[in-house]
Amino acid sequence: MEAKKIPTVETVEFWEGLYQRNITPWELGTFSPPLKTFLDSPYRVPQGHVAVLGCGTGHDALLFAHYGYIVTAFDFAPSAIASTKAKFAQYGYLDKTARTIQQDIFDLHNFRGQFDYVLEHTCFCAIHPARRKNYELVVRDLLKPDGKLIALWWLLERQGSGPPFPVHKDDLFELFSSDFRFDMVHEPTDSVPDRKGKELFTLMSKF
Repeated sequence: MEAKKIPTVETVEFWEGLYQRNITPWELGTFSPPLKTFLDSPYRVPQGHVAVLGCGTGHDALLFAHYGYIVTAFDFAPSAIASTKAKFAQYGYLDKTARTIQQDIFDLHNFRGQFDYVLEHTCFCAIHPARRKNYELVVRDLLKPDGKLIALWWLLERQGSGPPFPVHKDDLFELFSSDFRFDMVHEPTDSVPDRKGKELFTLMSKF
């Protein structure tokens, strides 16, 4: 008898199981405040096409749709996609200025060079560290020439197995500096209470 395979972070079953059991500590129940602060600031990027990787239940994707961006939200967990789609539909964005695609973010070759922006928030910390270079290449390839990565990183010092996996600021600079220029780097002052001092906002431009 073949042993039953245990789902890992690379599988749909792992993440869908967490959603089904309501074990979603990364979910804030709303958009992340530093992202709204960026969109309200003079540094906001012009409206354009944005890919939201690992969109979860869609709060951040919805925020960008509210601000007039054309949003494509990617996730491979059915529950995450269903929740995001429902939010888009509620506000009349679905299939107009916003869409959802249920797909592994490491299998987005058909979308190469289609986006002005990629939005990162709590996706990076959820993937196994061994795949982080692949993630950087995914972001690079999704973007148009001079496209930008808008990222709110969750900096984690935790020990043991993830997710979420540890994320260190120096590792981010090392990983992305070969293909991106760092246009903006700052530590948000309006993070939610349990993430104060543990977030880093960056805006990067693809070389």
